[in-house]
Parts: sequence; structure tokens; C-alpha cells
Amino acid sequence: PVLAKLIPAKTMTFTRFVEVGRIALINYGPDSGKLCTIIDIVDSNKCLVDGPVNLTGVMRQIIPFKRIALTDLKVKVPKNARQKVLTEAWEKKNIAAKWENTAWAKKLGAKKKRASLTDSERFQLMVARKQKAKLVNEKLEMIKAGTLVPKPKPTKEVAAAEPEPAADEPAAAAGGDY
Repeated sequence: PVLAKLIPAKTMTFTRFVEVGRIALINYGPDSGKLCTIIDIVDSNKCLVDGPVNLTGVMRQIIPFKRIALTDLKVKVPKNARQKVLTEAWEKKNIAAKWENTAWAKKLGAKKKRASLTDSERFQLMVARKQKAKLVNEKLEMIKAGTLVPKPKPTKEVAAAEPEPAADEPAAAAGGDY
């Protein structure tokens, strides 16, 4: 953070720094998919994180940086903050709601929902996607052609609507028998 103030913004490539109060998503292990707060940095490879447990289910533990993904969210807490202070900071900043509104959280939720679908639900989803693709392609054809109505596609009803040859006409004129 101090470094960010010294170097101009256009030369900075990173915006998420490992710092006390940074909210992170655990991406591996038994707490995978849960949010936590960095409350201390142990060394260049590990940090001390805490949920808080009552809000996220993550207990205080040392975790390697490889197992967490930093988010844009931060809370202002002192180093080695206690559970009570951390919970108050989370509630004051409304972190859970802010996280749920991020595209990242929505994408994870959709992934989880797709994984829990039954075979029947997956089939219904496939059919719905095909229907949507068909409508999109029809509209795209209309845009390319510059028309407002889609081109009529021949159906069985159109073929049946052709006039029958008159009874007094010869069979050859009607297509004839082979």
C-alpha cells in the first residue's frame, strides 16, 4: 500500500496486495470456496487468516498464499485482530453482501448450481439452449437481410397446400406415374 502511493498508477500492474484486512477466497483444501480475512503475514509464503468463524466458517489458521485468491474487498482491522473485532468490521462494511454482488461470486454460484443438476435438468437445459440459439440465429438472419420478418421456411403444410391437378388433365402433366 505504501508502495502504491510512491509509484504512479499507470506503471502499477497489481491492485490486490497481500495486506492485513484483505479479504481472500480459499481455493484449496477443506475450506475451499470460503472467504477469509488476512490478519497477519507470517513470511513470504504464508499468512494467518481468520473467517470470522461465525460468518464464514473459516477458523484461524496459517495458510500458504498458493491456496488463497485475493479479492478487491478489504476491511480495516489491526494486525492479529480478535474474532469480535473482525466480525464487527465485516458487518460494518457488509462484506458478505458485497461479495455476493461480484461477478466472481455469481460465476462460482452458477458453477456450483450446474454441478448439482440432475440428468433430467441437464437435458432440459440443453433443449432450452438449442431453442435460444435458434431464435438468435433467426434474428441474426433478419438483421443481415435487412428485413423485419423472418424468411418463411418450407414446411409440410406448404407442400400440401399446392393445388392438385384437375381430374381431366393427363397424369403426365401432374408428374405422372413411373
